Amino acid sequence: MEKKTVILIVLLAALVIFWMPIMTKFGLIKPAPPRPVPTKQVDTVYAQPETIKRDTVVLPAPLPDTAAPLFVAQNTNESLPPQDSVIIETELGLITFSNYGGGPVSLKLKEYRYPSRGSGETGTDTGLVEMLPDCRQATPEFLFSGGDFNANSLIYTCSHPKGKYDVSGSPFELLYTFTNENGGSISKKYRFYPDRYSYDLIIEINSRSALGFERRYSLEWNNPLAPTEISAMDDFNSTWSMSFMGTDRVKYDDYTDNKYSVSNEGVTQWIASRSKYFAAILIPRSREASGAQSTGVKETIQTAREAVQARRVTVGLMMDIQPGEQIRDSFTIFAGPIDYDLLRGLDHSVADIIDIGTTPFVGWIIKIFAIPIMWLLPRMYDFIPNYGFVIIIFSLFVKVLTWPLSKKTVKSMMAMKELQPKMQELQKKHKNNPQALNREMMKLYKEAGVNPFSGCLPYLPQLPLFIALYSVFSATILLRQAPFILWWDDLSRGALSLTDPYIIMVILMMALMFVQQKMTMTDPKNKILIYLMPLMMGFIFYRASAGLVLYWTCFSLFSFLEQLLAKPKTQTSTDMTVQT
Repeated sequence: MEKKTVILIVLLAALVIFWMPIMTKFGLIKPAPPRPVPTKQVDTVYAQPETIKRDTVVLPAPLPDTAAPLFVAQNTNESLPPQDSVIIETELGLITFSNYGGGPVSLKLKEYRYPSRGSGETGTDTGLVEMLPDCRQATPEFLFSGGDFNANSLIYTCSHPKGKYDVSGSPFELLYTFTNENGGSISKKYRFYPDRYSYDLIIEINSRSALGFERRYSLEWNNPLAPTEISAMDDFNSTWSMSFMGTDRVKYDDYTDNKYSVSNEGVTQWIASRSKYFAAILIPRSREASGAQSTGVKETIQTAREAVQARRVTVGLMMDIQPGEQIRDSFTIFAGPIDYDLLRGLDHSVADIIDIGTTPFVGWIIKIFAIPIMWLLPRMYDFIPNYGFVIIIFSLFVKVLTWPLSKKTVKSMMAMKELQPKMQELQKKHKNNPQALNREMMKLYKEAGVNPFSGCLPYLPQLPLFIALYSVFSATILLRQAPFILWWDDLSRGALSLTDPYIIMVILMMALMFVQQKMTMTDPKNKILIYLMPLMMGFIFYRASAGLVLYWTCFSLFSFLEQLLAKPKTQTSTDMTVQT
């Protein structure tokens, strides 16, 4: 190994080890605040919703408050009953219900938390991810009479007294009912499961004429999902909605003057709203919906880090009302992480919300690689509980698979480098005769057993695999807050600034590319590419997922080691030829 290469490796190792002290000393990174001493909390009484406070979360500035008040009663009684809350706790979530609206007003995910907000800072506990941020009314909403009557603005009677109910071992049912003075009644039955992010919702209406309901109604998720990641910009860029109508996927992301409002008629299997890593999905079960609707608004807001274009997206299902006095429909409501295994279990191609492989031809090729990746990585994690090391092993696995191609390529590239002096002689000898030069060069390649066009072969299968990895790491929750080593505690995010420790992984990748290209350079005229290519890749990978950067860095490292192993053999072979 060249002396310059050894020095470069030593400097990179020192950079990794002493990055934080150096940045802190120069004031480029603030030292992490001490963690507060945890205090024991006693979880006993859950009072009315107005006394239940959410976790204090340091998030980007909220969107303008244009929503309606929490509750506007359609009842005419002057004295309203108290707001009673029921809290359902499953293995995966905490769901708070209110009798005002007869539905959820808070839905927190126990396995997912908001991240700390500073580059290089450990931060403090910032609370569970909330799927109903800034909730103003029980969600999802049932709207009748063209939206003029909101069944969620009524006051319901609950089948259980206020308090907290633990769901473990077997499903748990909760019933809310409302009856008007004319005898019309609305009931909402919720069924929860211990280990699911989804729950069943059954709505039953008796004497619908007494309620004035006719033609159709809609079930709507009118609470826009809020950003949950450090980079609100990346989160909002991944915020959109999608429905599955007939046999086609319909994506709603076509804004005009920073807004859209779409209502499509036709058989609908489901509709969903998603952010970067979380989704709310409405699936009709008793019968298919008769249409889908979605609205979106873009607004520029100022966060603590930057100005971003926020997106507020809502979705809904339209249900035709069948003849008769009774309406009974059932739905599956999913509110949780965008995880391939979870979404695949919901049927009806719900996993398409991941939006991988949905474009014709090219997308289908990418999907061939993406689906095995989404299946394999969690299984590897079961045996290696660190996604950083999983990615390292995976990159080694890919290197072994492509080794038959790369082995021949590396030998060819090394041989090309050994032939460089002879090639230069031929270029001087035939500088005025291009045809003779090409003829002699081809003859030289043939005698040395070198294929000058083999350098691209191992990269052909890498291209769709790399795009698939980028899609998987960007669209699924696999790497969210997945720690690796040192300060790399979230492999889903990239560097936020030049002082962010995550930039070190990008620097390591660029350095490996530089060394690798320097070892294999065959034409001095291309020397500029040795410096240009790493810089260009660094620019591309600057804000990419750290998991993706780690994969490419490890794959480059294994390729570098392969070249080191191949180089002595090539030199020995050349020396033996010269002696002969």
